Amino acid sequence: MEETIMVLRESKRHPWFWIRAIATLGIWLLWWRNNILALTPRSIIRRQGVFVKHERAVPLNQVQDISISYGFFRRMFGLGDIRIETAGSSATEIVMHDVDSPDAFRSRVFEAIDAFYDEGPAADKRA
Repeated sequence: MEETIMVLRESKRHPWFWIRAIATLGIWLLWWRNNILALTPRSIIRRQGVFVKHERAVPLNQVQDISISYGFFRRMFGLGDIRIETAGSSATEIVMHDVDSPDAFRSRVFEAIDAFYDEGPAADKRA
């Protein structure tokens, strides 16, 4: 007597696993899209938060240092962390992780600082 054994492919993951996975990805995507570092003609602004929003603005005339740190793999992908320090504070004012092309952002900030001082009150006195 031959006995046939049939094996069905079944996922070890229950439907709730997939619902939680998709929800987690959606929440992470919302957080990622609401994590912004912006450069204006007068300041650098950091906005973050999905449900509770936090915003920090640093005037360009108070920026003292912009540090960039890379990891090995993140550098391969062109990502880095930016830390902005200001005058009058001993701590880092703004930290932004995984910024795309952080060198380009830093050079734009320095160009904006130069433009800020070229257009400021000292430029009015020279004219």
